[in-house]
Amino acid sequence: MILRRVRLEDRDWFCQLAAGKEFPVHPHTQISGQERARQLAQRYRDGWEQLLAQPEMLVLVSQEPDGYAVLLRQDRDSLTQDRQSILWDWAGELKPFLPVLLKQAAAAGDRYLVARSQPGQEEGFLNLGFLAESRRLLAPVLGKPNRSQFTVRPATPQDVFFIANLHSQGSQFYVPSHREVDREEMISRTMTIYLGLDFGPDSPVWGRIICWKDKPSGYVLYKLGMRVEETGESAAYLYDINLLPEFWGRLGARILLRQAMLDLAELGVKYVAADISCDNDNAFQLATRGIEFALEWTRFGLRTGR
Repeated sequence: MILRRVRLEDRDWFCQLAAGKEFPVHPHTQISGQERARQLAQRYRDGWEQLLAQPEMLVLVSQEPDGYAVLLRQDRDSLTQDRQSILWDWAGELKPFLPVLLKQAAAAGDRYLVARSQPGQEEGFLNLGFLAESRRLLAPVLGKPNRSQFTVRPATPQDVFFIANLHSQGSQFYVPSHREVDREEMISRTMTIYLGLDFGPDSPVWGRIICWKDKPSGYVLYKLGMRVEETGESAAYLYDINLLPEFWGRLGARILLRQAMLDLAELGVKYVAADISCDNDNAFQLATRGIEFALEWTRFGLRTGR
């Protein structure tokens, strides 16, 4: 197999490969795999020149057999701050591309090569030496009124110290599996962000506090402004959720999430997305069994050798 960089004149052939990819039916939206592939091909067609003009993007192709790989270099993991290259998309057999992708990622100064695995593709990544790091989940906004003894209210500037302090106690649950992290440095960085929150109308983060006997016992934070790629519908990203240890196992997380979803629905939000470390199976089980989250994709990572 001979690999080369893509050319402008490859567009129609490239888009045909993208349109022929196999996807599972999208969770909740029920967009068919065929339609997802068609949308992908159309995005390439519409943004072809811009894609090739981006210096951080590397698009490699092969012929006989046909295939491609799209690599985004010099990304940075938001939690660990690791430099990483993202295998944004590929068609055909991935294995022949892998040595070149790893070499290009290392040359760019990136420590990891990461990729999204659709449900059913996991074994293929494991066979190539990748390790599962985190799961992306998606749920429709299906709220439920809180009729428990807990109360749920909007977060205010007076809550920022409680949120930052509680996050510092549970932040390890968010680190992607198999990643080394300086926990103190990570906590210092997120504490600075959290202590700067004001939850005003221009705040990038939207929050709710759950209370027991009028005392805060946990929080949930969302980032607004996401869109479901296949439908364009409004979505919110579940940025962080934490409860005091004495309230674990008392349905507090479920109550908090359900009430927050009701409030998000009033803002016109249709879906909630979340990432869960593959080390945190308890959170995964809670989300998929009790809150209607479904697996959208799994992130896999491979060291580049740097």
